[in-house]
Formats: sequence, structure tokens, C-alpha cells
Amino acid sequence: MKIENLVTCTGCHACYSVCPKSAIAMAANDEGFLYPQIDAEKCVRCGQCERVCPALSPLQKEGEDTRAFAAINNDEKIRLESSSGGIFTALAQKVIDAGGVVFGAKFAPDLSVVHGWTDTADGLEDFRGSKYVQSVIGDLFKECKRFLDGGRKVLFSGTPCHIQGLKKYLGKEYENLLAIDCICHGVPSPLVWQKYVDFRAKKFGATRRKIVKTSFRRKYSGWKMYSLSFSFANDSEYIGPLNRDPYMQMFLRDECLRGSCYACPCKSAARVSDISLADFWGIQVEFPELDDDKGTSFLVVHSEKGEEALKSLENCSVREIPLDAGLRHNPSLVKSVSRPQKRETFFRDLRTVRFEKMIRRYATTPFYVRAYRFARRGLAKAVKLAVGKNNVERIKQACRSGA
Repeated sequence: MKIENLVTCTGCHACYSVCPKSAIAMAANDEGFLYPQIDAEKCVRCGQCERVCPALSPLQKEGEDTRAFAAINNDEKIRLESSSGGIFTALAQKVIDAGGVVFGAKFAPDLSVVHGWTDTADGLEDFRGSKYVQSVIGDLFKECKRFLDGGRKVLFSGTPCHIQGLKKYLGKEYENLLAIDCICHGVPSPLVWQKYVDFRAKKFGATRRKIVKTSFRRKYSGWKMYSLSFSFANDSEYIGPLNRDPYMQMFLRDECLRGSCYACPCKSAARVSDISLADFWGIQVEFPELDDDKGTSFLVVHSEKGEEALKSLENCSVREIPLDAGLRHNPSLVKSVSRPQKRETFFRDLRTVRFEKMIRRYATTPFYVRAYRFARRGLAKAVKLAVGKNNVERIKQACRSGA
């Protein structure tokens, strides 16, 4: 197998999974991302790896018929534990109830992120919530095929490149497979995450083994201003809001993402998955009557199978919406992030600079920006005091109407 430009490799594990001689290993590069390495002595040059590689020949969906929906799970507990509206759990529960198997990303004991599977309702808890790290697939494509060939219904969830890799590996359509991709901003380096976990544990005088739970999407201050949290064995807890947690700031500044994420081949409203799932950012603008700041899911359905799965849901509120209403606030469905100028510098420093200094250098808002924001907040308060809150609202309304 020869990929002319290695940066196009998404690390999907399709080549690793299909090799009949186990000649391909997935090894981390110096940025912490997994790439295929071929053992020339084992390789028989059968070409199977090239056949299944999405970087060499990505799958294309025939036709572009899609329908979009806003939805929430009416089970408040599940919704609170989920990143957005809790719809993944509702879809997965239907598969479990039918005797099926669900695949998804979860935390390993060392807090790395790996793919796993479950056929019990209790096991779904591990898959709830976003994991802002590239997940390791391992042998899960092979496990998925084994279940599918055995006639069991399977829900496989992952990033769009995971779904591309799985479908290329399988080589045919399975009626008993429901493929769900999460609309993806980009996948951060596992190495950055490992360093951050160690940094956060050290701050609390602990080790990784003393972290009993972590969540990327703790709704401590509501859904829109979610937090990254760590719970420790001594009952202490770290809660870092989205706009202040160093890891989330690194992620949102795009400097720690995989190289392929800056030109993702999966960015399209028409996808090979059955359903694309995301947060419905902008719900307060598009459908304010649906916004309670507890999380709403945005779904794009790409197949009849996906539509049937959505129709089968119980105890969920689902509303069809124009696709554009969701796209306006979820550009990651169709657009890759831009490659930052400092990306190479970031990863060079990651290898040589203490992580505390990395945080100061790459995850701290510059003083002039903080001063500007502080001044704006102060000005806004002064205006409210001077003219009164009701008059401020009237002024805003007049500006919006062009008066």
C-alpha cells in the first residue's frame, strides 16, 4: 500500500483490519496519531489494503436526499448524561432491545479513548457523551463483521472517517447494520490528551489511577457552556468551563488536530452513514421554543434505514426542520477547519516543552483580548444602569428591525 501523501490518512484501521497476513500494525507517530506500518516480510502484496483505503478511494453516496430533525430524549437523566439531546442512547436502546450490539467510543481504564461494544442497556453508559480524542478501533471492525455475518443487528457509531473505513472494510451493504456518524470538528491528538490527563492529576496531587471519572461535556453550567470535569478518588473534583479549560481551548483552536482533518474527505451533507448526529447549536436562534439549555440533538438522515430507526423511537420529541436551519450553526457537517499556521510549532513544542508552558503558550487568552472583553462587559453594565434594562431591550429591537 502506498499513500502518496500520508497526511490524507485518517487512521481508520480499515487496512489493518483487512490484511490477511497481519502484516499491518497501527503505530503512533511523534504527534501521537496512529498510522499504518507494513511489515515487508509478511506482506504478500495482495492489494487488499489499497482496496479498502478511504484515503485512496473514498466512498460516495448516490443521490443527495437528506432530511434534518431536531430531537430530545424525554428521559431527563439520560439527556443530562449525554452531550446534547440523548438521541444516541434512544437509538442504541432500540438495537439492544432487538437483541443487537452497539459499538461506540469509551474511556479505557487509563483514560485513553478506545472503541468497544455492548449488548446490554447498562453498557450504553460508557458510550454516552463526546470524547474529544481520536478513538483507537483495534480489532472492532472484525468484531462488527462477525456479529453482522451472524445475523445480529448492529449499531456502529464513530467519526465519519470511522464509518467510511468500516464500510470499505465490509465491502458490501448489510441490512442489519445501522451506521451513525458524529458530525466532527476534528480529532485531537491522543498524546495531547494523555499529557493533559497527567497534568490535571498532578494538580490534584494524584495519578491517573486516582481519576475515577471524566466527562468532556459536563452540563454543570448548562448545555451551551459545558465543562470538562475530572472526579478523583478522594472526592475532589475539577470542573473547567468550555471557555477556560486549557484542553478545550487547544481543541477549539485547531492546532492539535490530525493532519487529515484540515481537508476531511467526509465533509458533505450526503453521507454513507444512515444518520449523522450532532449538537443543535443555534437552537435558541432557529427554534427558541425548543431551547431549555439542557441539550438538543441535530440529526441528518441519509437513508430509509435511518428514517425507520428515527420513527421507531419512543419517549422522544422529534421535529423535522429545514436542513439549512441546522447547517447555519453546524458548518462542520460540510466544511473542514483551516490549518493553523502554528500547528507545526505546537507539535514541535509538545515534544520538548513542559506541558504547563504549553498551556500558557497555546491555551491562554492574550491579555489584550481579556482586557477588551472586560471593557465591553463593563460598558454594557454601564449602559444598562444609565438607561434601564427595558430601554436597552427596546434599543436592541429597534436595531434588529432597522428602525
